[in-house]
Amino acid sequence: SIVNKEADVTRNSIQKSVCLLLRQPLYGNISEELQLLTEKYFEEKDFSKINLFEEFVQKLNLNPLVFDIKYFSAKDLFIQYRRKTLILLKLILLQRKVLFMLSPIENLVKTILTLVSLIPELIPNGLNECTLLGEKENLPRSISLNDTEDIVFDKNFNQQLNFDQVKLKTQVDDDDDEVESSSISTQEKEKEEGEQQETKLNLMKRATSLTAKLSDTFNRLTTTTTTNTAMTTSPSTLIANYSQDYLNHLDQLQFPLQLFNKNNLLHPYLPLNNLDLLTNRNVNSYVIGASNALFRQQVTHDIIIVENDEDFLIQSSQLKSELQLTTADLRFLQMFEEENNGIKSEEEIRRLFLNYLLSLMAVAQTPNDEAMNDFNYSFVKSFQSTEAFRLWQSKGPYPYFDQIIPRHPQAGQLNVADVKLRVAHVLDDTETGRKLKGAFEDTSHFMGEKSRAATKVLGQAKNSIFSSVIGTINQGKQWLNKPPTSSE
Repeated sequence: SIVNKEADVTRNSIQKSVCLLLRQPLYGNISEELQLLTEKYFEEKDFSKINLFEEFVQKLNLNPLVFDIKYFSAKDLFIQYRRKTLILLKLILLQRKVLFMLSPIENLVKTILTLVSLIPELIPNGLNECTLLGEKENLPRSISLNDTEDIVFDKNFNQQLNFDQVKLKTQVDDDDDEVESSSISTQEKEKEEGEQQETKLNLMKRATSLTAKLSDTFNRLTTTTTTNTAMTTSPSTLIANYSQDYLNHLDQLQFPLQLFNKNNLLHPYLPLNNLDLLTNRNVNSYVIGASNALFRQQVTHDIIIVENDEDFLIQSSQLKSELQLTTADLRFLQMFEEENNGIKSEEEIRRLFLNYLLSLMAVAQTPNDEAMNDFNYSFVKSFQSTEAFRLWQSKGPYPYFDQIIPRHPQAGQLNVADVKLRVAHVLDDTETGRKLKGAFEDTSHFMGEKSRAATKVLGQAKNSIFSSVIGTINQGKQWLNKPPTSSE
Protein backbone atom coordinates (compact mmCIF):
# COMPACT_ATOMS: atom_id res chain seq x y z
CA SER A 1 0.00 0.00 0.00
CA ILE A 2 1.05 3.60 -0.62
CA VAL A 3 2.65 5.50 2.25
CA ASN A 4 1.59 9.12 2.86
CA LYS A 5 -1.26 8.86 0.38
CA GLU A 6 -2.22 12.27 -1.01
CA ALA A 7 -5.82 13.49 -0.99
CA ASP A 8 -6.23 13.15 -4.76
CA VAL A 9 -5.30 9.45 -4.67
CA THR A 10 -8.62 7.60 -4.52
CA ARG A 11 -7.73 4.26 -6.11
CA ASN A 12 -5.81 1.22 -4.93
CA SER A 13 -3.25 1.55 -7.74
CA ILE A 14 -1.40 4.59 -9.03
CA GLN A 15 0.55 5.34 -12.19
CA LYS A 16 3.36 7.89 -12.35
CA SER A 17 6.10 8.85 -14.79
CA VAL A 18 9.54 10.30 -14.19
CA CYS A 19 10.64 12.90 -16.72
CA LEU A 20 14.10 14.44 -16.93
CA LEU A 21 14.67 17.56 -19.07
CA LEU A 22 18.11 17.72 -20.66
CA ARG A 23 19.96 20.47 -22.47
CA GLN A 24 22.10 17.91 -24.31
CA PRO A 25 21.10 14.62 -26.02
CA LEU A 26 22.59 12.34 -23.38
CA TYR A 27 19.81 9.76 -23.56
CA GLY A 28 21.84 6.58 -23.33
CA ASN A 29 24.23 7.87 -20.67
CA ILE A 30 21.47 8.65 -18.21
CA SER A 31 18.73 6.09 -18.92
CA GLU A 32 20.32 3.18 -17.01
CA GLU A 33 20.92 5.13 -13.79
CA LEU A 34 17.56 6.89 -14.03
CA GLN A 35 15.80 3.55 -14.43
CA LEU A 36 17.39 2.24 -11.21
CA LEU A 37 16.41 5.41 -9.34
CA THR A 38 12.84 5.16 -10.61
CA GLU A 39 12.51 1.55 -9.49
CA LYS A 40 13.83 2.47 -6.06
CA TYR A 41 11.43 5.44 -5.92
CA PHE A 42 8.42 3.18 -6.54
CA GLU A 43 9.64 0.53 -4.08
CA GLU A 44 9.59 3.19 -1.33
CA LYS A 45 5.82 3.59 -1.93
CA ASP A 46 6.15 7.15 -0.66
CA PHE A 47 5.93 9.54 -3.59
CA SER A 48 6.74 12.55 -1.46
CA LYS A 49 10.37 11.41 -1.19
CA ILE A 50 11.91 13.00 -4.25
CA ASN A 51 15.31 13.62 -2.71
CA LEU A 52 16.76 10.77 -4.82
CA PHE A 53 16.05 12.70 -8.01
CA GLU A 54 17.17 16.03 -6.57
CA GLU A 55 20.56 14.57 -5.66
CA PHE A 56 20.79 12.96 -9.12
CA VAL A 57 20.13 16.26 -10.92
CA GLN A 58 22.61 18.12 -8.71
CA LYS A 59 25.27 15.54 -9.53
CA LEU A 60 24.59 15.97 -13.25
CA ASN A 61 24.89 19.73 -13.02
CA LEU A 62 28.17 19.53 -11.11
CA ASN A 63 29.67 16.85 -13.38
CA PRO A 64 28.09 17.15 -16.84
CA LEU A 65 28.18 13.98 -18.88
CA VAL A 66 29.71 13.75 -22.35
CA PHE A 67 27.85 12.16 -25.26
CA ASP A 68 28.89 8.54 -25.80
CA ILE A 69 28.04 6.78 -29.07
CA LYS A 70 28.30 3.34 -27.44
CA TYR A 71 24.70 3.60 -26.23
CA PHE A 72 23.47 3.47 -29.83
CA SER A 73 24.27 0.11 -31.43
CA ALA A 74 24.66 0.32 -35.19
CA LYS A 75 25.27 -3.42 -35.20
CA ASP A 76 21.86 -4.14 -33.64
CA LEU A 77 20.25 -1.78 -36.15
CA PHE A 78 21.89 -3.62 -39.05
CA ILE A 79 20.86 -7.01 -37.66
CA GLN A 80 17.28 -5.75 -37.45
CA TYR A 81 17.04 -4.25 -40.94
CA ARG A 82 19.95 -5.81 -42.89
CA ARG A 83 20.06 -4.35 -46.42
CA LYS A 84 17.27 -1.94 -45.57
CA THR A 85 19.56 -0.14 -43.13
CA LEU A 86 21.17 1.59 -46.11
CA ILE A 87 17.71 2.50 -47.45
CA LEU A 88 16.90 4.11 -44.09
CA LEU A 89 20.16 6.07 -44.12
CA LYS A 90 19.42 7.38 -47.62
CA LEU A 91 15.92 8.26 -46.50
CA ILE A 92 17.22 10.38 -43.62
CA LEU A 93 19.53 12.24 -46.02
CA LEU A 94 16.61 13.12 -48.33
CA GLN A 95 14.78 15.07 -45.57
CA ARG A 96 11.37 13.54 -46.19
CA LYS A 97 8.39 12.99 -43.90
CA VAL A 98 8.99 9.71 -42.13
CA LEU A 99 6.85 7.90 -39.55
CA PHE A 100 8.16 5.02 -37.41
CA MET A 101 5.61 2.84 -35.62
CA LEU A 102 7.44 0.30 -33.45
CA SER A 103 6.97 -1.16 -30.00
CA PRO A 104 7.79 -0.99 -27.20
CA ILE A 105 8.43 2.75 -27.12
CA GLU A 106 11.94 2.21 -25.80
CA ASN A 107 12.77 0.23 -28.94
CA LEU A 108 11.10 2.90 -31.09
CA VAL A 109 13.21 5.72 -29.63
CA LYS A 110 16.43 3.70 -29.70
CA THR A 111 15.92 2.67 -33.35
CA ILE A 112 15.40 6.26 -34.53
CA LEU A 113 18.30 7.69 -32.53
CA THR A 114 20.67 4.92 -33.62
CA LEU A 115 19.76 5.58 -37.25
CA VAL A 116 20.38 9.31 -36.75
CA SER A 117 23.71 8.55 -35.06
CA LEU A 118 25.03 7.10 -38.34
CA ILE A 119 25.42 10.72 -39.52
CA PRO A 120 28.66 11.92 -37.86
CA GLU A 121 28.22 14.43 -35.02
CA LEU A 122 24.48 14.77 -35.65
CA ILE A 123 23.24 13.73 -32.19
CA PRO A 124 25.75 15.67 -30.04
CA ASN A 125 25.93 18.81 -32.21
CA GLY A 126 23.09 18.85 -34.73
CA LEU A 127 19.81 18.71 -32.81
CA ASN A 128 19.62 22.19 -31.30
CA GLU A 129 16.70 23.14 -33.56
CA CYS A 130 15.16 19.71 -34.14
CA THR A 131 11.80 20.74 -32.60
CA LEU A 132 11.82 24.39 -33.69
CA LEU A 133 9.01 25.69 -35.90
CA GLY A 134 8.77 29.09 -37.55
CA GLU A 135 8.04 30.89 -40.78
CA LYS A 136 9.78 29.36 -43.78
CA GLU A 137 12.84 31.09 -45.14
CA ASN A 138 14.00 30.51 -48.69
CA LEU A 139 17.71 29.85 -49.15
CA PRO A 140 19.42 32.27 -51.52
CA ARG A 141 20.19 30.77 -54.91
CA SER A 142 23.37 32.87 -55.16
CA ILE A 143 26.50 32.14 -53.15
CA SER A 144 29.13 34.84 -52.61
CA LEU A 145 32.70 33.78 -53.24
CA ASN A 146 33.81 35.60 -50.09
CA ASP A 147 32.73 38.48 -47.92
CA THR A 148 34.71 41.15 -49.79
CA GLU A 149 33.77 40.24 -53.36
CA ASP A 150 30.89 41.88 -55.19
CA ILE A 151 30.63 39.17 -57.84
CA VAL A 152 28.37 36.17 -57.26
CA PHE A 153 27.35 33.04 -59.12
CA ASP A 154 23.87 32.39 -60.39
CA LYS A 155 24.02 28.68 -59.62
CA ASN A 156 21.59 25.86 -60.37
CA PHE A 157 22.21 23.15 -57.82
CA ASN A 158 20.49 20.50 -59.87
CA GLN A 159 22.70 20.78 -62.94
CA GLN A 160 26.30 19.96 -63.61
CA LEU A 161 28.53 23.04 -63.56
CA ASN A 162 29.13 24.33 -67.07
CA PHE A 163 31.90 26.92 -67.27
CA ASP A 164 30.53 28.28 -70.56
CA GLN A 165 27.23 29.18 -68.89
CA VAL A 166 28.49 30.82 -65.69
CA LYS A 167 26.77 34.18 -65.34
CA LEU A 168 28.21 37.11 -63.45
CA LYS A 169 26.27 39.93 -61.93
CA THR A 170 27.02 42.80 -59.60
CA GLN A 171 25.77 42.48 -56.06
CA VAL A 172 23.67 45.55 -55.22
CA ASP A 173 24.08 46.94 -51.69
CA ASP A 174 20.92 47.22 -49.62
CA ASP A 175 21.40 50.99 -49.25
CA ASP A 176 21.45 51.66 -53.01
CA ASP A 177 18.23 52.72 -54.68
CA GLU A 178 17.10 50.48 -57.51
CA VAL A 179 16.97 52.43 -60.78
CA GLU A 180 14.78 51.23 -63.63
CA SER A 181 15.95 51.95 -67.16
CA SER A 182 12.53 53.24 -68.17
CA SER A 183 12.73 56.09 -65.63
CA ILE A 184 16.17 57.39 -66.62
CA SER A 185 16.00 60.84 -68.10
CA THR A 186 17.93 61.89 -71.21
CA GLN A 187 20.20 64.15 -69.15
CA GLU A 188 21.29 61.30 -66.93
CA LYS A 189 22.12 58.86 -69.74
CA GLU A 190 25.58 60.22 -70.48
CA LYS A 191 26.58 60.12 -66.82
CA GLU A 192 25.23 56.63 -66.45
CA GLU A 193 26.99 55.43 -69.59
CA GLY A 194 30.27 56.65 -68.15
CA GLU A 195 29.60 54.84 -64.90
CA GLN A 196 28.63 51.71 -66.80
CA GLN A 197 31.86 51.86 -68.78
CA GLU A 198 33.86 52.10 -65.58
CA THR A 199 31.84 49.28 -64.06
CA LYS A 200 32.51 47.12 -67.14
CA LEU A 201 36.24 47.71 -66.81
CA ASN A 202 36.11 46.71 -63.14
CA LEU A 203 34.06 43.67 -63.99
CA MET A 204 36.53 42.68 -66.70
CA LYS A 205 39.35 42.79 -64.16
CA ARG A 206 37.34 40.76 -61.70
CA ALA A 207 36.27 38.34 -64.42
CA THR A 208 39.88 37.82 -65.46
CA SER A 209 40.82 37.01 -61.88
CA LEU A 210 37.80 34.79 -61.47
CA THR A 211 38.53 32.95 -64.72
CA ALA A 212 41.99 32.15 -63.43
CA LYS A 213 40.48 30.73 -60.25
CA LEU A 214 37.98 28.67 -62.20
CA SER A 215 40.65 27.37 -64.55
CA ASP A 216 42.78 26.32 -61.60
CA THR A 217 39.81 24.54 -59.98
CA PHE A 218 38.90 22.86 -63.27
CA ASN A 219 42.48 21.68 -63.78
CA ARG A 220 42.58 20.21 -60.28
CA LEU A 221 39.28 18.41 -60.84
CA THR A 222 40.34 16.96 -64.18
CA THR A 223 43.71 15.99 -62.75
CA THR A 224 41.95 14.25 -59.87
CA THR A 225 39.66 12.44 -62.29
CA THR A 226 42.60 11.28 -64.41
CA THR A 227 44.44 10.12 -61.34
CA ASN A 228 41.37 8.32 -60.05
CA THR A 229 40.96 6.44 -63.33
CA ALA A 230 44.52 5.22 -63.15
CA MET A 231 44.34 4.16 -59.49
CA THR A 232 44.11 0.48 -58.70
CA THR A 233 43.68 0.81 -54.94
CA SER A 234 41.10 -1.63 -53.61
CA PRO A 235 37.88 -0.21 -52.07
CA SER A 236 38.73 -1.70 -48.67
CA THR A 237 42.01 0.23 -48.59
CA LEU A 238 40.22 3.45 -49.45
CA ILE A 239 37.69 2.85 -46.68
CA ALA A 240 40.41 2.44 -44.08
CA ASN A 241 42.13 5.65 -45.17
CA TYR A 242 38.95 7.73 -45.22
CA SER A 243 37.75 6.64 -41.81
CA GLN A 244 41.09 7.06 -40.12
CA ASP A 245 41.84 10.55 -41.51
CA TYR A 246 38.44 12.19 -41.69
CA LEU A 247 37.18 11.38 -38.22
CA ASN A 248 39.74 13.91 -37.00
CA HIS A 249 38.57 16.63 -39.40
CA LEU A 250 34.77 16.46 -39.26
CA ASP A 251 34.58 20.02 -37.95
CA GLN A 252 36.49 21.26 -41.01
CA LEU A 253 33.98 19.44 -43.23
CA GLN A 254 31.11 21.36 -41.57
CA PHE A 255 29.65 18.20 -40.07
CA PRO A 256 27.06 17.47 -38.90
CA LEU A 257 24.78 18.00 -41.86
CA GLN A 258 21.90 20.29 -40.85
CA LEU A 259 19.22 17.65 -41.39
CA PHE A 260 17.11 18.73 -38.41
CA ASN A 261 17.34 22.49 -38.30
CA LYS A 262 14.36 24.84 -38.09
CA ASN A 263 11.15 23.31 -39.58
CA ASN A 264 12.84 19.94 -40.11
CA LEU A 265 11.66 18.04 -37.08
CA LEU A 266 12.98 15.07 -35.13
CA HIS A 267 10.70 13.55 -32.48
CA PRO A 268 11.79 10.02 -31.50
CA TYR A 269 8.43 9.77 -29.74
CA LEU A 270 5.49 12.09 -30.42
CA PRO A 271 2.40 11.81 -28.17
CA LEU A 272 -1.12 11.95 -29.55
CA ASN A 273 -1.79 15.51 -28.34
CA ASN A 274 0.81 16.73 -30.89
CA LEU A 275 -0.87 15.03 -33.86
CA ASP A 276 -1.69 18.39 -35.49
CA LEU A 277 2.05 19.07 -35.77
CA LEU A 278 2.13 16.87 -38.87
CA THR A 279 -0.13 19.22 -40.82
CA ASN A 280 1.59 22.46 -39.79
CA ARG A 281 2.23 24.45 -42.98
CA ASN A 282 5.75 25.41 -41.88
CA VAL A 283 6.98 21.82 -41.55
CA ASN A 284 9.39 20.89 -44.34
CA SER A 285 10.30 17.40 -43.17
CA TYR A 286 10.17 15.19 -40.11
CA VAL A 287 11.30 11.91 -38.61
CA ILE A 288 8.89 10.97 -35.85
CA GLY A 289 8.06 7.91 -33.78
CA ALA A 290 4.53 7.13 -32.64
CA SER A 291 2.49 4.32 -31.13
CA ASN A 292 -1.09 5.47 -31.77
CA ALA A 293 -2.82 4.21 -34.94
CA LEU A 294 -4.22 7.70 -35.62
CA PHE A 295 -0.75 8.80 -36.74
CA ARG A 296 -0.78 6.20 -39.50
CA GLN A 297 -4.04 7.58 -40.91
CA GLN A 298 -2.47 10.96 -41.70
CA VAL A 299 -1.82 11.63 -45.38
CA THR A 300 1.28 13.77 -44.88
CA HIS A 301 3.79 10.89 -44.58
CA ASP A 302 6.17 10.04 -47.40
CA ILE A 303 7.00 6.67 -45.86
CA ILE A 304 5.86 4.58 -42.89
CA ILE A 305 8.07 2.01 -41.15
CA VAL A 306 5.88 -0.47 -39.28
CA GLU A 307 6.95 -3.23 -36.93
CA ASN A 308 6.93 -6.76 -38.36
CA ASP A 309 6.08 -5.39 -41.79
CA GLU A 310 8.55 -6.68 -44.36
CA ASP A 311 8.04 -3.70 -46.67
CA PHE A 312 8.30 0.00 -45.97
CA LEU A 313 5.07 1.76 -46.91
CA ILE A 314 6.35 4.25 -49.48
CA GLN A 315 3.64 6.61 -50.65
CA SER A 316 5.08 7.76 -53.99
CA SER A 317 6.64 5.94 -56.94
CA GLN A 318 9.26 8.69 -57.22
CA LEU A 319 10.54 8.14 -53.68
CA LYS A 320 10.46 4.39 -54.24
CA SER A 321 12.67 4.88 -57.28
CA GLU A 322 15.06 7.15 -55.36
CA LEU A 323 15.49 4.55 -52.62
CA GLN A 324 16.22 1.62 -54.94
CA LEU A 325 19.55 0.01 -54.07
CA THR A 326 22.05 -0.21 -56.90
CA THR A 327 24.37 -3.11 -57.66
CA ALA A 328 27.23 -1.12 -56.11
CA ASP A 329 25.08 -0.64 -52.99
CA LEU A 330 24.47 -4.39 -52.74
CA ARG A 331 28.20 -5.04 -53.08
CA PHE A 332 28.82 -2.48 -50.34
CA LEU A 333 26.35 -4.18 -47.99
CA GLN A 334 28.16 -7.47 -48.41
CA MET A 335 31.10 -5.89 -46.62
CA PHE A 336 29.08 -5.84 -43.39
CA GLU A 337 28.95 -9.61 -43.24
CA GLU A 338 31.53 -12.00 -41.85
CA GLU A 339 31.94 -15.67 -42.70
CA ASN A 340 29.33 -18.06 -41.28
CA ASN A 341 26.63 -15.35 -41.52
CA GLY A 342 28.27 -13.19 -38.86
CA ILE A 343 28.16 -9.38 -38.72
CA LYS A 344 31.11 -7.01 -38.51
CA SER A 345 31.94 -5.19 -35.29
CA GLU A 346 30.24 -1.98 -34.15
CA GLU A 347 33.29 0.10 -34.99
CA GLU A 348 33.64 -1.46 -38.43
CA ILE A 349 29.98 -0.88 -39.30
CA ARG A 350 30.20 2.81 -38.40
CA ARG A 351 33.43 3.11 -40.37
CA LEU A 352 31.77 1.64 -43.46
CA PHE A 353 28.80 4.01 -43.23
CA LEU A 354 31.13 6.99 -42.76
CA ASN A 355 33.03 6.04 -45.89
CA TYR A 356 29.77 5.70 -47.83
CA LEU A 357 28.63 9.15 -46.71
CA LEU A 358 31.96 10.82 -47.56
CA SER A 359 32.02 9.21 -51.00
CA LEU A 360 28.42 10.31 -51.61
CA MET A 361 29.22 13.91 -50.62
CA ALA A 362 32.23 13.91 -52.93
CA VAL A 363 30.13 12.67 -55.85
CA ALA A 364 27.29 15.10 -55.11
CA GLN A 365 29.53 18.18 -55.17
CA THR A 366 31.46 17.13 -58.30
CA PRO A 367 28.69 15.58 -60.39
CA ASN A 368 29.61 12.71 -62.69
CA ASP A 369 26.84 10.67 -64.28
CA GLU A 370 28.61 7.34 -63.97
CA ALA A 371 29.46 7.88 -60.29
CA MET A 372 25.93 9.17 -59.63
CA ASN A 373 24.46 6.04 -61.22
CA ASP A 374 26.34 3.86 -58.75
CA PHE A 375 24.58 5.67 -55.88
CA ASN A 376 21.28 5.77 -57.83
CA TYR A 377 21.11 8.80 -60.12
CA SER A 378 17.63 9.92 -59.02
CA PHE A 379 18.67 9.64 -55.36
CA VAL A 380 21.76 11.84 -55.84
CA LYS A 381 19.75 14.46 -57.76
CA SER A 382 17.16 14.54 -54.99
CA PHE A 383 19.87 14.77 -52.33
CA GLN A 384 21.49 17.71 -54.14
CA SER A 385 18.21 19.61 -53.94
CA THR A 386 17.79 19.18 -50.16
CA GLU A 387 18.15 22.11 -47.82
CA ALA A 388 20.82 20.26 -45.83
CA PHE A 389 23.08 19.71 -48.84
CA ARG A 390 22.66 23.27 -50.11
CA LEU A 391 23.57 24.68 -46.68
CA TRP A 392 26.60 22.40 -46.46
CA GLN A 393 27.72 23.33 -49.99
CA SER A 394 27.34 27.05 -49.28
CA LYS A 395 29.88 26.80 -46.43
CA GLY A 396 32.63 25.33 -48.64
CA PRO A 397 35.07 24.89 -50.21
CA TYR A 398 36.42 21.86 -48.35
CA PRO A 399 40.10 21.15 -49.08
CA TYR A 400 39.97 17.71 -47.46
CA PHE A 401 37.35 16.56 -49.98
CA ASP A 402 39.88 17.02 -52.78
CA GLN A 403 41.55 13.87 -51.45
CA ILE A 404 38.38 11.78 -51.65
CA ILE A 405 37.82 9.88 -54.87
CA PRO A 406 34.36 10.94 -56.15
CA ARG A 407 33.02 7.46 -56.73
CA HIS A 408 31.07 4.73 -54.96
CA PRO A 409 33.11 2.66 -52.45
CA GLN A 410 32.19 -0.46 -54.43
CA ALA A 411 32.14 0.87 -57.97
CA GLY A 412 33.18 -1.65 -60.62
CA GLN A 413 32.21 -3.77 -63.60
CA LEU A 414 29.26 -6.14 -63.39
CA ASN A 415 30.00 -9.83 -62.93
CA VAL A 416 28.21 -13.10 -62.22
CA ALA A 417 28.32 -12.50 -58.45
CA ASP A 418 26.43 -9.23 -58.97
CA VAL A 419 23.63 -11.10 -60.74
CA LYS A 420 23.33 -13.44 -57.74
CA LEU A 421 23.26 -10.43 -55.40
CA ARG A 422 20.52 -8.77 -57.40
CA VAL A 423 18.41 -11.94 -57.53
CA ALA A 424 18.85 -12.47 -53.76
CA HIS A 425 17.86 -8.85 -53.12
CA VAL A 426 14.74 -9.11 -55.28
CA LEU A 427 13.65 -12.39 -53.68
CA ASP A 428 14.32 -11.33 -50.08
CA ASP A 429 13.65 -7.59 -49.97
CA THR A 430 10.78 -6.90 -52.38
CA GLU A 431 7.11 -7.82 -52.11
CA THR A 432 6.98 -9.26 -55.62
CA GLY A 433 10.14 -11.28 -55.01
CA ARG A 434 8.81 -12.71 -51.76
CA LYS A 435 5.54 -13.70 -53.44
CA LEU A 436 7.49 -15.39 -56.22
CA LYS A 437 9.76 -17.13 -53.72
CA GLY A 438 6.73 -18.25 -51.72
CA ALA A 439 5.08 -19.60 -54.87
CA PHE A 440 8.21 -21.61 -55.66
CA GLU A 441 8.32 -23.01 -52.13
CA ASP A 442 4.59 -23.86 -52.17
CA THR A 443 4.94 -25.54 -55.56
CA SER A 444 7.97 -27.48 -54.40
CA HIS A 445 6.15 -28.55 -51.25
CA PHE A 446 3.04 -29.51 -53.27
CA MET A 447 5.05 -31.46 -55.80
CA GLY A 448 6.95 -33.14 -52.99
CA GLU A 449 3.73 -34.20 -51.31
CA LYS A 450 2.28 -35.37 -54.62
CA SER A 451 5.47 -37.24 -55.43
CA ARG A 452 5.45 -38.99 -52.08
CA ALA A 453 1.76 -39.82 -52.46
CA ALA A 454 2.32 -41.14 -55.99
CA THR A 455 5.26 -43.23 -54.83
CA LYS A 456 3.13 -44.68 -52.05
CA VAL A 457 0.26 -45.51 -54.42
CA LEU A 458 2.64 -47.07 -56.93
CA GLY A 459 4.24 -49.09 -54.14
CA GLN A 460 0.86 -50.30 -52.94
CA ALA A 461 -0.20 -51.11 -56.48
CA LYS A 462 3.05 -52.95 -57.08
CA ASN A 463 2.61 -54.97 -53.89
CA SER A 464 -1.01 -55.70 -54.74
CA ILE A 465 -0.17 -56.87 -58.24
CA PHE A 466 2.77 -58.90 -56.96
CA SER A 467 0.56 -60.51 -54.29
CA SER A 468 -2.14 -61.23 -56.86
CA VAL A 469 0.33 -62.82 -59.25
CA ILE A 470 1.88 -64.92 -56.50
CA GLY A 471 -1.58 -65.96 -55.35
CA THR A 472 -2.55 -66.98 -58.89
CA ILE A 473 0.67 -68.97 -59.32
CA ASN A 474 0.11 -70.75 -56.01
CA GLN A 475 -3.45 -71.61 -56.99
CA GLY A 476 -2.13 -72.98 -60.31
CA LYS A 477 0.42 -75.12 -58.53
CA GLN A 478 -2.23 -76.50 -56.21
CA TRP A 479 -4.47 -77.29 -59.16
CA LEU A 480 -1.64 -79.02 -61.08
CA ASN A 481 -0.59 -81.05 -58.06
CA LYS A 482 -4.16 -82.18 -57.37
CA PRO A 483 -4.57 -85.89 -58.30
CA PRO A 484 -7.01 -86.55 -61.12
CA THR A 485 -10.42 -88.03 -60.13
CA SER A 486 -11.36 -91.50 -61.54
CA SER A 487 -14.33 -91.75 -63.84
CA GLU A 488 -16.93 -94.28 -63.21
